Amino acid sequence: MKKALAALLSVVFAAAALYSGFAAWLRIDGRFPFHTELNGHDVSLRRALDVQSSCMDGFYPNMRFSVQGRGGLSYKVTPQTFDFSGADRAVSFLPEHTLLWAESLFEPTSYTTRDGGALDKLAQYIEADSTAFRADLWQEPQDAYLEYDKASGYYRIIPETGGTAIDREKFETALTQHVLRGRGDLDLEDAGVYRTAEVQSSSPALIEARDKLNRFLDAEIVYRENGTEKAFSARQLLPYLTVSRDSSTITYDARAAQASGMFDVFAAELADAFDTPNAQRDFVTHDGSVVTVTERTWHAKLDVAATAQALAAMTFDELCAETVPEGRLCWEREALDKLTNYVEVDLTNQTLYLYTDGALVLETPVVSGCVAQHHTTPGGAFTLLGKHRNVTLRGPGYASFVKYWMPFNRQIGLHDASWRSRFGGTIYRTNGSHGCVNLPRDVAETIFNTIDGSYAIVCYWRPQEAAQAFQPAAAPAQPESSAPLVHGAEAIINR
Repeated sequence: MKKALAALLSVVFAAAALYSGFAAWLRIDGRFPFHTELNGHDVSLRRALDVQSSCMDGFYPNMRFSVQGRGGLSYKVTPQTFDFSGADRAVSFLPEHTLLWAESLFEPTSYTTRDGGALDKLAQYIEADSTAFRADLWQEPQDAYLEYDKASGYYRIIPETGGTAIDREKFETALTQHVLRGRGDLDLEDAGVYRTAEVQSSSPALIEARDKLNRFLDAEIVYRENGTEKAFSARQLLPYLTVSRDSSTITYDARAAQASGMFDVFAAELADAFDTPNAQRDFVTHDGSVVTVTERTWHAKLDVAATAQALAAMTFDELCAETVPEGRLCWEREALDKLTNYVEVDLTNQTLYLYTDGALVLETPVVSGCVAQHHTTPGGAFTLLGKHRNVTLRGPGYASFVKYWMPFNRQIGLHDASWRSRFGGTIYRTNGSHGCVNLPRDVAETIFNTIDGSYAIVCYWRPQEAAQAFQPAAAPAQPESSAPLVHGAEAIINR
């Protein structure tokens, strides 16, 4: 064990002695360590005196080059411009400690000589002598910006321009590095000394702004109703867009757009398309089945002003989104598939259902128009025409007093029928009314006190019943008087 340790120590001491001798020789001979660079030249293990004569003494005094730049700049530099009497000597960069030679095996070292202030003077001389450095003659760089291209109909990026303004600090640094490395002419473009535009055409913010604007121009706000579709093109709003010069701010003047009246015009066009009397619409009944009902006096009626206002309220961000929201329709009267307040009369099953805010309030059997006498109550969606108390209904061969009269289809309406003791079933086939919907008195009172003009009256025959070809009664004659019904009045109308 002791012999092995002694042998190991002998090897270590021998290696240390060998390194010390080699490092001492390098130091005495004035050589640079491994992996050393001076002024851009590899001087590893070279003698400092040789480096001084080959890379420094003969370098500065004989240098000739020109400074090239934009606008035809070409400034020639000659040796007479230089005075390097105060420059560093190569020997001043040799390591003082022998351990640094070992360290250089693993870590490269680079030195740059000081020129005694000559390069600073050279830079100042060129700046004073060349018109390229006159700030009053510079063309400043121009930022990239967005412009609407009428030919394509979209916004495009106008690239930045470079200009001729020079960053003096960058120029002086580039000149110093160029002289020290002695690499031909100095190209200011390649050296990157020109001032650059703050907004570049490659700017992510500028590209995003362009894309948002073009999505805005492509945006269509689509309105759909009962199989009909109409779209408002956001391109019409182009005159109300303002883009700042640096494209950092996009302003959409919705108030000015609204003042132009374009939203009102479009909403009126929607009303023409979607307000469709006599349209056939699907209606979901109380039991979930679907029947087709004709919209008669009740039909979907668009609130033009509110719809125009909803369109005007859409923001720029909504209009340039990847998915543009669908247009919002505002209704004075809802379509059948959107009803929440209504009276549903299932004529086939002789049952009435009253809904308020979408909730069932009551269900009652009824008696509708007599089929055998061709007084079948017609189906359809109707508007409540009024509500009247204590009215005598007169017609050929009858006069019937009712406490609650609610007409909805000319002279056909809902009313109590005190003369009946039974409702529902098949009474309507042979002993029905003259077209009205007869109700128990207490039910008629509840309905009378609940409904108003916002309620639709929806009457329907189910397909299997309609297929039996019951013929509705012919349209009854108009009342003898067109005066509105009031308390205690008499009227000649079907009951």
